[in-house]
Amino acid sequence: MTFHEHVGYWLWEPATGLVQQTVAIPRGQVALASGHAAPDAEEIVVSARRGKTEFGICSTTFLDQAFRTDSYTMTISFHADGSWSYVTDTRLMLEGRDTPFAHADRNTLHRIGDAKPNPWAAILAKRKAG
Repeated sequence: MTFHEHVGYWLWEPATGLVQQTVAIPRGQVALASGHAAPDAEEIVVSARRGKTEFGICSTTFLDQAFRTDSYTMTISFHADGSWSYVTDTRLMLEGRDTPFAHADRNTLHRIGDAKPNPWAAILAKRKAG
């Protein structure tokens, strides 16, 4: 069973080193997390907090009352073998509990093949070469 799915984007501003992660969870939550990283960084950390108007977390009324997300942090580590790992730390206040619930998620991803350009990029490259 899927815990949840989300969509989003990663953006990096080379001039400032600002890293942004945007996340939208279909059941009614969005987050904009930020951090800073150099081009050769071996680790990236982004975070967001509830109630912030810059790099914050916003939820529907139901989620805010029953499963309030107070903070979110993601740490990504790049490894010499080309793999990379992530750890997320999310702090939630669940209805009926007096203390925050700490939810952690972690995984390591390994490349299984070379990236392939999308079909439209391949068509354009072929036209340009011919």
